[in-house]
Amino acid sequence: MKKMKQRTIVLGIVLVFGALAFGFHYASKPRLPKTFAELTALPSDQLQQMDIARMNLLCAGGLPRAEGLGVDQSLDILNQWAALVEQNEAKHLPEFYRNPEQYDGSVAKFKAVNLGLTLKQDLKCGYNQRLVSQGLVSDVSSTRFFKNAADLFLHGFTEDRKGSCSSLPVLMVAVGRRCGYPLHLVPCKGHLFCRWDDGKERFNIETACPGIDSKPDSHYKRWPHPATAEEIKSEKYLKNLTPQEELGVFCQIRAACLQENNRLDEAAKAYRHALKSFPDSKQLKLYLDYVERKDSQK
Repeated sequence: MKKMKQRTIVLGIVLVFGALAFGFHYASKPRLPKTFAELTALPSDQLQQMDIARMNLLCAGGLPRAEGLGVDQSLDILNQWAALVEQNEAKHLPEFYRNPEQYDGSVAKFKAVNLGLTLKQDLKCGYNQRLVSQGLVSDVSSTRFFKNAADLFLHGFTEDRKGSCSSLPVLMVAVGRRCGYPLHLVPCKGHLFCRWDDGKERFNIETACPGIDSKPDSHYKRWPHPATAEEIKSEKYLKNLTPQEELGVFCQIRAACLQENNRLDEAAKAYRHALKSFPDSKQLKLYLDYVERKDSQK
């Protein structure tokens, strides 16, 4: 009986410590943000681990053409698309080995092309041609391009398979990372593109074309808009964005959408969030000053 009592005490201690350990593990696991407010309140260490797709979708929350947005549903669709990319990769990989010169002898380039063609050809994800036909793409003097959130954020693809240069590179990165690809989001003046960079092999991926292309950095110094050396430095053009900077870009897109829809106070708040990632950006400061002045005149 004495031994049984001792075993019971020991077992009780083990269970208590086990419960504490489980509770600590459960408590230490960060809760995923569910709203834009929760996302922007995250500490930087948690933001480093955040899925770019979740981040992008939360930045669309509450915007026009994002009513009823189902973040988890969109993420499930992206997971399914990543599975299709991997299936196509396995299916077509023998073709690469039969003719590696077609991809400059690079398996990475083969994977990038397979990713892009799976999204654009098999899944029919493409540019919303309405933006082109109505002249919204070429209109750089206003924020008309940013009217509808579905043209700007990932749910435009998961719901209607349509987007723009604000969302198609994000789609490439989001799905590619699900496949384990070292993809990065990269800004230039008035545009976003992708970059494969694993520390050994590095090349750009352009999706604003019928298929998939690769352009050197020098191309983006002058396209779609010429950028000065000062702008490239202060706006962080042509660099791989960190998760914090990815959030900053999405906040800027959100702010432009709010601005176009005359929700100026919210636009100002989103521009301020963007400035946390790009504190030297003269462009963002001008946008913020404009919406603050316009809001004060209402």
